[in-house]
Amino acid sequence: MMTRIAWAVLLTAVIGAYPVFADELFDAETAKRHFNTGLELYFKQDYKNAIKEFETATEIDPENANAYYFMGYSYYKLKDMKKAMEVFDQAYDANTKYSPIRKTSTNEPLPGPE
Repeated sequence: MMTRIAWAVLLTAVIGAYPVFADELFDAETAKRHFNTGLELYFKQDYKNAIKEFETATEIDPENANAYYFMGYSYYKLKDMKKAMEVFDQAYDANTKYSPIRKTSTNEPLPGPE
């Protein structure tokens, strides 16, 4: 009898939590879609629209360091250095692999995504 009650409670908890998991998956897929669209626009040199897509991706997923990184380079390409630095700092805050100062073994700055 106790086992049936435990299973019923567990099943109720899982079913009740399903919409939360579905929302999280939907949000992750939506953020990924905006990031990928932003990348396409970035590589087509449509930096203004790429920024819009990267902004949407980071609104949905504030830990998306890749979106901040490419958004920073989009601002850089538009010669908005102040905004580029702000966004690069956000990329670093989301993931320290996006260090503001990265150098090669020959002490040359690493190139951006081209």
